[in-house]
Amino acid sequence: MAIKQMKRWVSGFAGTIVLIITPINAQAFESMKMGDWDVAISGNVNAFFTSIDCDTNGNGNVAAGLACGSLVGENYDTGNVQTGLLPAWFGLNAKQESSGYTTEINIGFQPGVDGGGGQIDTGLALNSENLRQVNLKFGSDWGTIMLGRDLGVFGSDAILADMTLLGVGTVSDLAAFGGNTTLGRIGVGYLYADWKAQVQYASPDFSGFSFTVAIVDPWGAFDLSGESLDQGSFDQKSDTYGFEGKGVYNFGGDEGSTVSGKVWASFISQSLDSTTFASQDATGFDVGAQVALNDFEIVGYFYSGEGIGTLGFLWDALDASGATRDSDGFYVQGTYKFPGTGTKVGVSFGESNLDLATGEAVSDLVETNESFIIGLYHPLTPSLNLVLEYTNTEATAHNGNSAEEGTIAIGAILFY
Repeated sequence: MAIKQMKRWVSGFAGTIVLIITPINAQAFESMKMGDWDVAISGNVNAFFTSIDCDTNGNGNVAAGLACGSLVGENYDTGNVQTGLLPAWFGLNAKQESSGYTTEINIGFQPGVDGGGGQIDTGLALNSENLRQVNLKFGSDWGTIMLGRDLGVFGSDAILADMTLLGVGTVSDLAAFGGNTTLGRIGVGYLYADWKAQVQYASPDFSGFSFTVAIVDPWGAFDLSGESLDQGSFDQKSDTYGFEGKGVYNFGGDEGSTVSGKVWASFISQSLDSTTFASQDATGFDVGAQVALNDFEIVGYFYSGEGIGTLGFLWDALDASGATRDSDGFYVQGTYKFPGTGTKVGVSFGESNLDLATGEAVSDLVETNESFIIGLYHPLTPSLNLVLEYTNTEATAHNGNSAEEGTIAIGAILFY
């Protein structure tokens, strides 16, 4: 596929890709008292200069590969001033204590920096925007119920522990041509948790242990590779809710404690019913740990599933015959925060793997997306972080096609 054709494709795809990149709740101002409500506004603004080098081995595309050049099958270099893994964020939170209940609302608005849907901006090209979070919560000593749109349960701890939340990580063809945000380590070590309409229950804390379960809107299959069934071609029914859950144990953190952190495990499950093909089940699990020893911190994470896809849930999960593909991935990350300055240096490596379905012919479908990241994050003020990152991402297809992306990112992120 030529570069010009790719520009047109990504321009049309930009409205979809903004939904697959995630922010987190930012630090908030002191809340304001408005009647019986405590109201807080929070968020961030960030922007990065990126210089991106995209190389292929000259054999063709890597379908669903995340190293830039994978989807176009051509070498190119590009530069951009763009938002990183976190979009800019404007969030409103209001909380009330009344009649033994805590009630709460959250609404979030997320604009991007870059304009248009191509490598080069044009006059009057508008930037992208997204509304990811709108929910209400109520609870008491028995726990909290959330209804609305919020971060998914499965994979949420993996992305919240990712150091590239302050930076850029993998850019890919998807964001090199415009879009709301970059990928960070999404699809290159973990499956994206996404922002999902759901009914969720979160337990109270039991001496460090807590759990969360959720019923989630039916999720549809998506075809990024061009070699998979999507919800239309699979003739997917929309009456099968998803189920997600996790258990977390937090430890340490007490005064004088030198070791703190958490361990977790989660699951995801949804039936994929079809009137044309055999119905399938998409199931997955993950385990992870985040441990800090004084100024050192290490993160280890692993996931595996059948029919859950890669990059995002149900992305390229079904082959052309309607059979499910297995997938798995992991990442390890180590950071050190220098005493006094607070400057943090981090190193991270991870990969995501997508197997062929039983009997599926070898093709240019991606087999592995992997990346190595070095990052430097300096808190110029308690709210402002300066960031320097280098990311090397490689995508390899089942037939041997490959692509490699090298990205240098320099920028800043300001929380408020």
